[in-house]
Amino acid sequence: MVFVPYEFGAALFQLIYPHIRSLGSLFLVGSATMIASLLYPTWPGFVRWVGRALFLGAVAFYWWAASILFFSRTGALFYPLLVATLLLEQTARFQRRGLLTVFIASVSLCFGTLMLLVPDGFSRFSPQETGEGIRPLGAVLLAAGALLTVGLWRRRPGYGRVALGGLSAAFLYMTVMLAVRASWTGMSVYAVLSLACVVLLGMRRVPVLAGVRWRLLRGMALASVLPILGVGAVTSYLAQRALEEELRGKARQAVAAETAWLEQTATLARSLLRAQGRDAGFIAAVRAGDRQRMRETVELLESEVALFDAAWLLDDAGETLVPSVRLNRIAGNFAQRDYFQDALKGGSQVLLSRPFLTRANLPFVVFTVPVDAGNGKRVILVGGLSLQRLGLQPTLASRSYHVELFDRRDGTLLRETDRGDVLTRAPLLELLGEEALAAPEGMREALDASGRRLLVVHAQVEGTPWTVVVTARLREAFAPVTRMGAWVVAIAVLAGAIALLLSQWAGQDVAQRLETLRDGFAALGTPAREQRVRAEGDDEVAQLASGFNEMAARIDRTQKELREAIAIRDQFLSMASHELRTPLTPLKATLDLLIRQSESGQGMNPERQRETFARLNRQVDRLTRLIGDMLDVSRLQSGRFALTVAPLDLVALAREVVERIQSARPERQGLVFLEAPAGVLVGRWDEQRLDQLLTNLVENALRYSQPGTPVVMRVLEEDGQVRVEVEDQGIGIPEESLSQLFTPFFRARNATEHYAGGLGLGLAICREIVERHGGRIQARSEGPGKGTCFTVWLPRAAVADAA
Repeated sequence: MVFVPYEFGAALFQLIYPHIRSLGSLFLVGSATMIASLLYPTWPGFVRWVGRALFLGAVAFYWWAASILFFSRTGALFYPLLVATLLLEQTARFQRRGLLTVFIASVSLCFGTLMLLVPDGFSRFSPQETGEGIRPLGAVLLAAGALLTVGLWRRRPGYGRVALGGLSAAFLYMTVMLAVRASWTGMSVYAVLSLACVVLLGMRRVPVLAGVRWRLLRGMALASVLPILGVGAVTSYLAQRALEEELRGKARQAVAAETAWLEQTATLARSLLRAQGRDAGFIAAVRAGDRQRMRETVELLESEVALFDAAWLLDDAGETLVPSVRLNRIAGNFAQRDYFQDALKGGSQVLLSRPFLTRANLPFVVFTVPVDAGNGKRVILVGGLSLQRLGLQPTLASRSYHVELFDRRDGTLLRETDRGDVLTRAPLLELLGEEALAAPEGMREALDASGRRLLVVHAQVEGTPWTVVVTARLREAFAPVTRMGAWVVAIAVLAGAIALLLSQWAGQDVAQRLETLRDGFAALGTPAREQRVRAEGDDEVAQLASGFNEMAARIDRTQKELREAIAIRDQFLSMASHELRTPLTPLKATLDLLIRQSESGQGMNPERQRETFARLNRQVDRLTRLIGDMLDVSRLQSGRFALTVAPLDLVALAREVVERIQSARPERQGLVFLEAPAGVLVGRWDEQRLDQLLTNLVENALRYSQPGTPVVMRVLEEDGQVRVEVEDQGIGIPEESLSQLFTPFFRARNATEHYAGGLGLGLAICREIVERHGGRIQARSEGPGKGTCFTVWLPRAAVADAA
């Protein structure tokens, strides 16, 4: 209706035709809105209802105007079933259930029943005009519809597939029959029904419309088909309007040209005849009875250079004075002719007669003029125009136009470009009536006997009783626009198909990459393997894949660190419980011994009592050191490890540490050596933390050295900083453990084998103390059994400036 509105020019669409484009726009917009709401179910509900309201309103008007008023049985049944299906589908009971199969079954049952009962009403579906073969077609529709209904009722998919196969063939047959008869509207309806049956037949189950592929498919379908249809509709409308204006303009020009030519012909004929009738020589010859002179005048009028096809001269009684040469010198009395009677009554005017047949059955119109013969007598000079020759004259209108010329006095056809018939009743007068063509000029649309729409333009030839009518069949005239509209629809369908294929290809690529990402997310956190996805391309999905890989790498590192932390925690808990139990056991045993001796009243000699208290003191010191290390680690992790800097002599502090460590245990006397400058070495440091640093390093060196093995501490001044070294000849450190030596709770492999106690916190605390002072610490060892040297660099100026 939008693209090829002139295909709806038949009599069936008389009421629809004035509103054909508006009705087609309602159909197009309503159906497009319904399809969009189906593709996007999350849209507001009113969008769906607006689309259905537009579509159903157009269907109702079309049904009433084209089916009920013109009593089309198929349309009268089909469209109410369609409306009922669309309304039922929106009810709570049937919503989202799909009633297409039910609709097809209903249509086939109704059509099959009517074809069996009244086959004459469906003759257009028969190859013969008699309507043979309608009842077998109705039987097929009825049987297939019943089988499809049983399949739906009993939930038998096999029955439904057999029925749909039969219905698709039946609807296809109906489509072909309507195509043969050029009934495009009905053909499109049954073609859609046949296609729907094929789709339902091949669809085993309702597809799940979800995922990226579905989103791309629906997006590309709307983005490709709807714009093409919209632009095509606007283009077709503009082309139709332009072609319609051009057609009307050319029709007016054709009528004007034909009218001007006929008016010129009539005027020239009158002028020639009038000139001869007033010629003094001719009048003198008539009065003198000079037949030779009169014959020369007649021959001059019908010569090849003259306008008339024949000329003759009659006396006042109708007898032939000079016969026409071209009319085979037919002579006689023509007093009964209308043109003779009109000439006698018309005075001296040149008159145009009604068309007539000569005695040789040649159609003619003649111009007559009376000539005074003296003595009260007159002769009639007659000039005739052959309607056959007039019909053979090339029309000035285009070949796509049909031209008629008729006499308004009696409606006699004078000229017709198609058949060449004359002296019959003008066909357009039978079609439109005399009143429609009575105006001097006009334009209107009409339907011919076969129901084809015509553009009719007419005008009267001035000075004659003739009317020129130019008609154009709109269907043929608008064939280029129809072809263009068909091409637009075909291009839209092709573009939609290509878009769907491209969407599947693009959707498959994107979906595969997203599925890979989904699998990668599912594998996150599993220690089985490291999950990575391919980051191909430079689009957002590739960026997402790259981001996922980075996130997965971070998660893997975090999990690895977490596993290491858990292992360290477990190791720490094991070591801490063991280390705490080690001093507590002798403490408890010694206290129990002291309690029993106190209760029994037995005394302990002073020497043994002093050794017991010294042992208790060492265990308490050990507990204090362990708890202090754990507290320091807690402060480090919570950020509460602060420094209090003040001027400090590092040489004096190192000497005090060495003396304290040696005096604490007699077996260490003479094992710790200090190499330091003779003077002072002052800087701004935290005395308590540097004391803890030096003590930890020396205690650590003694702990992992064989008994009696010396430990050397060196305090040196370097360029603006102080270097402290603690070197032992103990068990050494494996090369692979050097990088993790200052990690909390870490202990080298040989340290666990050579048990010397500790939680693995001392070196971590030492590194934190040094780094808080702005320095750095380093461990160096040539391998297991070759001793270790810890070196600390402490800046003096930087710390002083910082303070």
